[in-house]
Amino acid sequence: MTRRRLAVIMALLATCLAVGVRIWWVNRSLPSIPVETHRAGEWVRLDGAFQDSASSEHTSGYSIEVVSAEVMTRSEYLKKYGASAAGSQGEKRCVVDVTLRIRNDGAEQGGLNVFQMVLTPARGNEYLICDVMNEDALWPQVERGADTTVSVRPGTEYEVHIPYVFNGGPEVYEREVTDREFTLLLSRMPVRKMVEVSAE
Repeated sequence: MTRRRLAVIMALLATCLAVGVRIWWVNRSLPSIPVETHRAGEWVRLDGAFQDSASSEHTSGYSIEVVSAEVMTRSEYLKKYGASAAGSQGEKRCVVDVTLRIRNDGAEQGGLNVFQMVLTPARGNEYLICDVMNEDALWPQVERGADTTVSVRPGTEYEVHIPYVFNGGPEVYEREVTDREFTLLLSRMPVRKMVEVSAE
């Protein structure tokens, strides 16, 4: 009985060791996506990096600068930018207004899929998205039926004020944003380009 038990234990140990070596080898062999972290106020060249489709985004001539970020209420955002939106105004500080400058020094118009540019609090356990998804959406640059791509003509620069809210439905305007330190994801592939953002 002891020999049999010892053989079973040895077989289990050998199996665990083989599985562990296999996991180590797979993790070591997988290609990794390089990560670049930048600071607000710094121009970040995308150099063709994209969110979800290199063929539709064409970002080789694009650069982005995070100018500022401010936490505010929905009504403050509407008042500041003269936007109109349906629904109750709400007085919760539920919006992070991120100001970006987008420059296109390339020869193609291209475009950025800004919906994929998520804003992640430093605590890292959830994220905020541009407020374009529901009927009461704040972002005045996006009209009903339009997609979420911002396109800049070659040789020009554009400033945009993107309202970020917690990912969810209309109740997002009832949830306070208490965070002040964030990371904005500018691109996912072939390089993850991120910007550290501090909000007022």
